[in-house]
Amino acid sequence: MSHLPHKTGIIGLGAIGHVTLASMEAHDDYEVVCAWDPDPAARARVKDAHPNVQIADSADDVISHSETTAIYIASPPTSHIPYARATAEAGKCIFCEKPLGIDVAESEALVELVAQRRVPNAINFNHTAARGSTYLESQIRSGTTGDVTGVDIFIHLTKWPRDFQAHAAWLAGREQGGFTREMISHWVYLTRRLLGEGKIVSHRAIFPDDPQRSEIRLVAELAFGGVPAVVNAACGGAGPVGTQYTLWASEKSFMLQSGGKISQTDGEAWTLLSEDDDGEGEDDIARNIGAVAKAFRGEPATVATLEDGLAVQRIVETLIAD
Repeated sequence: MSHLPHKTGIIGLGAIGHVTLASMEAHDDYEVVCAWDPDPAARARVKDAHPNVQIADSADDVISHSETTAIYIASPPTSHIPYARATAEAGKCIFCEKPLGIDVAESEALVELVAQRRVPNAINFNHTAARGSTYLESQIRSGTTGDVTGVDIFIHLTKWPRDFQAHAAWLAGREQGGFTREMISHWVYLTRRLLGEGKIVSHRAIFPDDPQRSEIRLVAELAFGGVPAVVNAACGGAGPVGTQYTLWASEKSFMLQSGGKISQTDGEAWTLLSEDDDGEGEDDIARNIGAVAKAFRGEPATVATLEDGLAVQRIVETLIAD
């Protein structure tokens, strides 16, 4: 069955906004009508690469555009709540980048408004419909794993922000940036989805001497559905850059790694099940926005909602609180 594409407006044309725009342009479920970013260079890049996309004069113009039915918000976190609120008041679908926000009370008010208005909504966590996380969920639900006994989340970065994000100065700041909000939030979402509600058992965030800079290390113990989950994330030091997410279980354990790698073990050496040879995350972006398109049409689809984003935000903001 064919469907009319979601006529989408985009606010924010940085690294993730531009990549998602390109993925939407290639997807049958989306037609990007207009876009805006405060940076003239970002607007120019989109105008050159996507001449059919109208460059709006402001974020308000994207939201109020007569043709847009869905708004994708890819701006810095402090702007998410006001843009999402305006979108809800306009009665248009909300697709928001993570984190939902940095102020929990503001996010709670937004989630309440969206529920009252019954506005279709989603937040862009990587593991919404990603191949690895979807496969892992199926193995747990089928009982293949046996009893899940623990989760380890290990992240190593040589610097933050990473090269492809370096143009976004706010990512390095303590106010709204940091790898806990930008990276660990994805894994908190996944673990909560797989195992149940999460709580913090203990945590310690280490910050540099500069009070304006974001965390350089995070060590934390959490519990999801009663299952312990340990986070060890660090920025600095020579070594491979990447993420290793290990779910330990009584019958079969699984590991998800950067680049789309999925491995398993039943007690012997790890066996690689699949690897994305086409580039990290490209196929998963298409999967994720496809799931969101279905949800916006009212079709059955597993997506992360703003309510899920709020649950993750409560944990993440506590992890990096002074």
